[in-house]
Amino acid sequence: MKYQLAQLSVGGGRAANEDRVGTAERDNAVLLVVADGLGGHSGGELASQTLVETVLRVFQGVKQPRLSDPFSFLALTILKAHGSVAARAKMHVPPLEARTTCVVCLVQDGYAYWAHVGDSRLYHFRDGKLLVRTEDHTTIEELRRDGVITEEEMANHPRKSLLLRSVGGPSPPRISLGDEVALHTGDVLLLCSDGLWEALRAEEIAAALRRPRVDEAVEEMVLAAEKRMGDACDNVSAVCLRWEDRLTKSLPLQPPRPAQVDAAQLWRGAAAKVAAQRSPRPAAPAGAKRQDRIESEIQELEEYLRRLESKG
Repeated sequence: MKYQLAQLSVGGGRAANEDRVGTAERDNAVLLVVADGLGGHSGGELASQTLVETVLRVFQGVKQPRLSDPFSFLALTILKAHGSVAARAKMHVPPLEARTTCVVCLVQDGYAYWAHVGDSRLYHFRDGKLLVRTEDHTTIEELRRDGVITEEEMANHPRKSLLLRSVGGPSPPRISLGDEVALHTGDVLLLCSDGLWEALRAEEIAAALRRPRVDEAVEEMVLAAEKRMGDACDNVSAVCLRWEDRLTKSLPLQPPRPAQVDAAQLWRGAAAKVAAQRSPRPAAPAGAKRQDRIESEIQELEEYLRRLESKG
């Protein structure tokens, strides 16, 4: 795989940086993650740090050369991170109310897959034009969808901080999944916290991404956000990948799936598959090899996550 990769996170005008970013690479895949700890909660930094550490650790620990079910992987790792955030917050004295947003993207064999919770975003640009941006889990995003406010009005709306979903807290979040996307040469994936997208319009982001080097583009965007917002600037974070390989010729891997995932239900489904695999059963019919690989992978992932939990 040929690509450029860059990341940057700064505190902006805040005393502490509660954003976290991270990447991890394998021979045929790369994982990108941005998390924005909720500043209104005492454990925002703990939450974002825990999420990024957990997601990257799980990705690096899976032994299969390819993830057969990328969307399940993304959702299950976010759920794992949710449990880890809640556990660490509870162990703190006094207990913390630790929560975070997140956006996680997997690029594997020329295809991109992503999942998010909250208002950390993914932008997908092609030929300088915005193809996709994730929809925030906020009240103002609902107002935008209903035509009450415009995209430009979202950044300064008085209710912009009202999140409908987050990682951490008493209940597992509903996770939004993107589509399986075949990347074209020159495509750009940008993951960012609200400190960036509140300061810069999509057109300004696209203009910065015209730079030949993505590290320079990311630095330009982050500095521009800080300059525009001044002392009121939130933490600003971005992870950016520009795809420089050819368009993949392989067929898509994933069947149709819901855009919203109940993470707890997904975990129960994965556990049921593992239990079924461990029980005596007839030999798999011809043509079932791919499903066997998926079930085996889910089993390994579940067991690996259990080992992580046992390590605290």
